[in-house]
Amino acid sequence: MTENIRKIIEDMAEKDYKEFSSALIPGCENMLGVRLPELKKLAKQLVKENSAWRELLAGEDIYFEEVMLRGYIIGFGTAKEDDFEKAVKEFWNFVPLVDNWSVNDSFCGSFSIVDRYRDEFIPHIQKLIYSKDEFEARIGLIMLLDHYLKVDADGKKKVRLRKVDMEDISSESGGDGKYIDMIIELTNRDFGENGYYTQMAAGWLLAEAFVVFPGKIWDFLSDKDNLKLDDISYHKAIRKICESKTPSDEVKQEIKKLLQL
Repeated sequence: MTENIRKIIEDMAEKDYKEFSSALIPGCENMLGVRLPELKKLAKQLVKENSAWRELLAGEDIYFEEVMLRGYIIGFGTAKEDDFEKAVKEFWNFVPLVDNWSVNDSFCGSFSIVDRYRDEFIPHIQKLIYSKDEFEARIGLIMLLDHYLKVDADGKKKVRLRKVDMEDISSESGGDGKYIDMIIELTNRDFGENGYYTQMAAGWLLAEAFVVFPGKIWDFLSDKDNLKLDDISYHKAIRKICESKTPSDEVKQEIKKLLQL
């Protein structure tokens, strides 16, 4: 990151917020303590004011916030530019810099150009998810969560179901999703070698998928003969489903029974 931008970030730091945020991201020792909405606001401003926004990324990053800001700038910059090939290059340049869940998830959410090129980006999703690297695989899963899950057959964003009842898990309710079958196929693997943060992402993705396509996810989770998902990811999915306010109590009790099969 350039020196002048680093100085801006340093001036935005809050000591108390640093102590709070550091506790949420184990092992992150290079944090200044800048609130993410402020970093996102700064990134939007920098991209808006600099047509040559890539020049802002020159130099190495020292702080956690610089890496985060770099991800936001790439997300907003590539969306503004709308050049898929250049965006993919920037995406893969950033991937090796991801070493914690916060940068991971923030970058995925901000890389919105994918919403215009979902089908073209699928090979990159597949490469990420089948990686043995913890955060590469998590990036793939969170990209599915943010940009593919709630998309209907016409390519539009889906509306989240308000409540999941027993009749919903006995049918493919929630309408047709363009990517739900692909999501299930990609998630049906053992993430045990990837580590904790990948397994948590897999469980989170499946839990979110359940409230949109309860019938399909119920069939997937209950089909133990064809289930390749590792136990930790599986248990995380069940737990997150039961923590959600969307499924009825009866559905949650039925879901819990899957752990006894």
